[in-house]
Amino acid sequence: MAERLIIIGASALGREVCTYARECGMVVKGFLDSRASLLDGYEGYPPILGTAETWTPSEGEMYVCACGEPEIKRRYAAMLPGVDWATIIHPAAYVGAHVEIGPGSIIRPFATIGNDTVIGSHVVLGPHSHTAHDCRIGDYVSVSPGCTIAGWCDIGACSFLGVNSAVVPHVTLGSREGVFVAAGAVVVSSFESGRLMGVPAKAR
Repeated sequence: MAERLIIIGASALGREVCTYARECGMVVKGFLDSRASLLDGYEGYPPILGTAETWTPSEGEMYVCACGEPEIKRRYAAMLPGVDWATIIHPAAYVGAHVEIGPGSIIRPFATIGNDTVIGSHVVLGPHSHTAHDCRIGDYVSVSPGCTIAGWCDIGACSFLGVNSAVVPHVTLGSREGVFVAAGAVVVSSFESGRLMGVPAKAR
């Protein structure tokens, strides 16, 4: 890929995304982050080039937002309208047949996606997460490591699913606004919004 990738966010996820991109054959130009010293003490990474708030895009650049918080991803995407958003699918991920993945999304190692699923823009699927067949995952969603989303689920935009949480088949989450699913929660019914915790998950 001739384009140079710029990663928004130089924290732990940003550093990992830098490695994923390189393993996909991408050239990483650097990071955008307001914390100029964030990479101090780390070696082998490209520099922090500036901030997303003040950055002027150039021709031949592609971007990806390496942030786990859905609302932050949405805010940064709005700051850079019209840029080319990269989609990063790690070679160790599994993507089934007839899957659509939107621009700016990051499919991390050992994530799996079943057939006929639609993944929106700026979605992050964590390592060892499983999104089953016939699901719809909205824009800016973050799915944490070890999370399982069973078949025929609809996860609304800006939702966050915590580590090792699970969603049973035919559940709709976040039809009104994004939901937050706590780590280890098991969601067995649909919720329009809220913070979901426990087994079975209840809105708190």
